[in-house]
Amino acid sequence: MKIKFVNHASFIISHKKVNLICDPWLEGTAFDNGWGLLAKTQFPYEEFEHITHIWFSHEHPDHFSPPNLNKIPEAYRKKITVLFQETADRKVSEYCRKVGFGHIVELKSNTPYTIEEDFKILCNPYTDGDSYALFITDDGKILNLNDCIVNTLQAAEGIANITGEVDVLFTQFGYANKVGNKDDVEKRKAASDEKLQRIRFQDTAIKPKVIVPFASFIYFCHEENAYMNNGVHRIGKIYDFISQELHKPCVVLYPGDEWIVGDKHDSLASIQKYNNDYEALGNVQLLKTQTVELAELKKRGLEFIDKLISNNPRFRRDIQSMYAHVYITDYAQAFILSGRNGLNEIEMPPDDCDIALSAESLLYCFKFLWGLDTLNINARFQIPPNGDYSRIRRFGKIAAHINRGEPYAYVFDSFFDKVRFKIKHELNKLFA
Repeated sequence: MKIKFVNHASFIISHKKVNLICDPWLEGTAFDNGWGLLAKTQFPYEEFEHITHIWFSHEHPDHFSPPNLNKIPEAYRKKITVLFQETADRKVSEYCRKVGFGHIVELKSNTPYTIEEDFKILCNPYTDGDSYALFITDDGKILNLNDCIVNTLQAAEGIANITGEVDVLFTQFGYANKVGNKDDVEKRKAASDEKLQRIRFQDTAIKPKVIVPFASFIYFCHEENAYMNNGVHRIGKIYDFISQELHKPCVVLYPGDEWIVGDKHDSLASIQKYNNDYEALGNVQLLKTQTVELAELKKRGLEFIDKLISNNPRFRRDIQSMYAHVYITDYAQAFILSGRNGLNEIEMPPDDCDIALSAESLLYCFKFLWGLDTLNINARFQIPPNGDYSRIRRFGKIAAHINRGEPYAYVFDSFFDKVRFKIKHELNKLFA
């Protein structure tokens, strides 16, 4: 069984007639121009001629990238089978069918799917739309946890009860969402340390023979979020932790590296290549904020509120009562985002607002139901000292539930809100 590393969270498992690629993000940015690839991909689109299967872990654009998928030659797409978890909205499956992939398989949880007689995949959904995959061959088992938040020993044991011990564990090693404001470097260092603890839990419970750290080979590439690069643990530190503290073989793969599972690999050479990429970031030109007209922003704001209400008509009054104070940095102006009236100017000190961001970033949040989730990942905003960030997150939680096709998208924060929601939900069922 051979592994070829493509980039970030993408690698190819080659076993006999099967060449299965995971989560191909090959080029460009992700999360509204918030993330860029640390290293250059060495896998041209023409190489998809040899790919038989694609497995997507989840819908995030650093795993499922429509711009990249559309560049795969059409003739090759027709021959590729797409494997994806069974979901309520079926968006990923329908998109792949629309753009001409040959066969789409929606994987049922806890149900192994036979790719070939001696190659199976077990894919289970995890939190917030994610999923993990266990690849089972007659040469061994590979567990791909990608972005699954396995951050306690109990959570890791829950997965181990399903997968058993594995030969290779692929696991994320870096933070993948906003941690602190610009000056909160120590918070980001602590978040990086917490990732090490996650790997320890996973190693203790799942007992892999080899650990491959991956899915964190990115940098924050915009002038609004470059501060997030300060506090990241580089891959060399991850290698030292796994090999010296966990006493576990660690394989570090650079784009283009090939590794026969069970053989030795020169991880130090791969680490040096990544170190060169880290150092080169000092000369990278960051992406710049684009101007957005205020009239367009207000229009999109009203459309966003309408989406929330039209998808949750039973909770119209609850949504209409919601609000958040927003400071738009490029307009140097405070606004109120209301569940009744959309976005409107107010007089308020910037420090008292709930969030500070550019008009361009806010526009993305209004245009797409996943926009506020994206914002929390790309970190293109600041949290003012006297604000309440949960106010804006509540809008985002509702939108995210709608985006995933989940019912009852209204998300409550307090115990009493949850009780009120439960009562209302039961009454609605009774009188429906």
